[in-house]
Amino acid sequence: MKTLILLAAASIFSGGTIFAQAPSPPVATAQAASQAIPKGNGKISGVVSDEAAKTPVAFATVALLDKLTGKTIDGAITDDKGKFTISRVANGQYSLTITFLGYEAKSINNIAIEGKNEVNIGPIALKANTKTLNEVAVLGEKPLVEDKVDRMVYNAEKDITNTGGTASDVLKKVPGLTVDLEGNVQLRGSGNIRVLINNKPSTIMATNIADALRQIPSDQIKTVEVITSPSAKYDAEGTAGIINIITKKNGLQGVNGTVNASYGTRNSNVNGNVNYRKGKFGLNSALGTNWNNNPGKQTGNTYYTGLSNIDRLYQTMEGKRVGNFNFLQFGTDYDLTPKSNLAAGIRMQSGNFAFKTTQTSTQYLQNALIGLNTRQNNIEFENMNYDVNLDYNRQFSKQGQELTVLGLLSHNNRDNYNYADVYNRDNQLSLQEQNLNDAYNEEKTLQVDYTQPLAKDQLLEIGGKAILRYAESDYRFLLAEPGTGDFVIQPNRTDIFSYHQDVAAAYASYGFSLNKKYNFKLGTRYEHTQISGDFTSTETTINQDYDNFIPSIAVSRTLKNNQTIKFNYTKRIQRPQLYYLNPFENRSDTFNIQVGNPKLEAELTNSYELGYSRFFKSGTSFNASVYWRQTNNSIQSFTLPTSEGVNYTRFGNIGRNASYGFSLFGNTKFLQKGNISGNVNIFYTDLESRSAQLEASNASVMYNANLNASYTFPKGISAQVFGMFNSPRVTLQGKSSSWTYYNLALKKELLNKKASISAGVDNPFSQTLKMRNTFKTNTSEQDNLLYVYTRQFRISANYQFGKMDFKNQPRRKKKISNDDAKAGESN
Repeated sequence: MKTLILLAAASIFSGGTIFAQAPSPPVATAQAASQAIPKGNGKISGVVSDEAAKTPVAFATVALLDKLTGKTIDGAITDDKGKFTISRVANGQYSLTITFLGYEAKSINNIAIEGKNEVNIGPIALKANTKTLNEVAVLGEKPLVEDKVDRMVYNAEKDITNTGGTASDVLKKVPGLTVDLEGNVQLRGSGNIRVLINNKPSTIMATNIADALRQIPSDQIKTVEVITSPSAKYDAEGTAGIINIITKKNGLQGVNGTVNASYGTRNSNVNGNVNYRKGKFGLNSALGTNWNNNPGKQTGNTYYTGLSNIDRLYQTMEGKRVGNFNFLQFGTDYDLTPKSNLAAGIRMQSGNFAFKTTQTSTQYLQNALIGLNTRQNNIEFENMNYDVNLDYNRQFSKQGQELTVLGLLSHNNRDNYNYADVYNRDNQLSLQEQNLNDAYNEEKTLQVDYTQPLAKDQLLEIGGKAILRYAESDYRFLLAEPGTGDFVIQPNRTDIFSYHQDVAAAYASYGFSLNKKYNFKLGTRYEHTQISGDFTSTETTINQDYDNFIPSIAVSRTLKNNQTIKFNYTKRIQRPQLYYLNPFENRSDTFNIQVGNPKLEAELTNSYELGYSRFFKSGTSFNASVYWRQTNNSIQSFTLPTSEGVNYTRFGNIGRNASYGFSLFGNTKFLQKGNISGNVNIFYTDLESRSAQLEASNASVMYNANLNASYTFPKGISAQVFGMFNSPRVTLQGKSSSWTYYNLALKKELLNKKASISAGVDNPFSQTLKMRNTFKTNTSEQDNLLYVYTRQFRISANYQFGKMDFKNQPRRKKKISNDDAKAGESN
């Protein structure tokens, strides 16, 4: 979205105070001032480039000054080719000042305009403005949150409260996102999202996003990008949008890296990264491990009406989860020619955790005890995930003309073992079970993209993509033979399946500008999906074949005083994954059973967004959006009890899901060295089902808000505090209660900023957070209380080493992003 990004950059940099080392004359102010000066027919143009790398410098600020008075009378922003043009310049003597983040300001003097004269300044080379302190380069400082035209960018490395946590902790701070107490992520109230790592999918996210996020240390996360209205170039992913987690790595010349260590009462980790680049060749690597120790408790009451066998079920569960997760990342790239590049990489994650719980289920009829059992579960989980990519990039003689070919192989092994002992009401061992599940997911992706500049301010993008997905699972249920203790497989509760999902896609998008104020991007995407599955145990097969056309429209308008308005429309598709499709009955809790539906169809959603942003000279930024999403065949889970009081949870395309919302984000500085940002998201959700399976409806106004404040004190000391509130939520059959989360941290820089030590605390005034979940049917009503231990104290240390050189930085590289499938929720 180069045209739209150009507008965003113009708004950001023209303020001139957001980045400390790039003081720029405000363009909007210059343009306003120029209205009082007579216009002429002169024109001034030129091209701005990096002095060392010889590459264009996009979004640089070019100010036109009257040579006699020194006043700024007009200005421009360079495009993505480094070009700029200032038109309608009156006769006179002028000078130019060119500024951009990380470069020394440059002035061009003695520019004369006479009559219809056109002055072409030609190439203007900017010199990098870096200041080295004990081998550490110091650059202008980024804000905590950046609001761009097509996305919101949260600079996680700037937030010291993230130190020593996990990706789940980081995502809690991102504007528009909420992460509940079990780690489930929502964007603007919707859980239909796709999470990417470094612009690429990972099969580790295909099974359980909440568990996957716990495996990524927060110290390795550089930024988090949230894209709410993806263009046709992106996969026609989920309803709400894309979350892209960018990990720390760089391509600067020389050797540099970091080492981090953190100890906490719930989470601890050790990790580091090393980067090397010399000339055309570069390497980056990262390695780490983290441990977590999290207790939990849950109670539940289910009341039944109209059932003759039971009128109340009371359940309690207490447990503790301990885990260890490791990761390794290695990448390399090489410049084949000045205009072509080859890159390859591998990312591996492995983990295991043990989850021990004791669950007691008590049944009553007319206040009389009719049944009781205690189930002791010992759950073990192991996984190994790797992603391997090979990417080729070719640039042509025409600036902006580019071809990329990207390949990706992603593989995830996931093994689950549950050993259970069941005791009767007399506390005697009555049953021993084993649940063994070996499974894996695999994705193979090939993607080709081509970009062709057309006439001035016009860009054509076309491409194609193929994704081949395969998954298989072997689930075995065993019971101990009475008297022998030997475990025997139970065929009627054994599940074997294989599943294929192939997606072929092609897209085209066309971007153009009108009058230097309006920017348009029109696109369409075609996707063909073919699904086949074989569920051996239930003798069920899946065969689906369908086509989808996904239009997208993006329009933005630049106003005076660094203001921008934008409108986006797109259609989204959400394909169900195995979590929803598998027809096997999950009986890990014999009173609450889950079964999938192999006949589910893909969701289709229409999404509209209208946004407004403004950036002030003081560094304050402001963004507001209104949005509307509607899905008429929404996949909804629903629970119905049997006559014996067993709650069955199933899935169906039974829902109409409409959300109307308003999102507001603001960021400002205070007392020169302080920064505060806040986000509020208010939306109304209307859920309805009128199917034969379930007739139900629910609606409510919901909201979430967060506040993040930091201050830098003398002598390298800084402090930060973060807090968030999540209102009650509604589901098709029930609702969940509100909850609050907050933390604070202190940081001290050491050894000339090469090292630092920090201390933090989460929820210091409450050991646990309590969440109430309820649902109601015609014959039952359930009330659950979940206790999550959130209080944590931690101390962390960081050390940076090596020398960074900003010369000859490598060109930007493209990555594969698979973001089209609806993944499972956390249990």
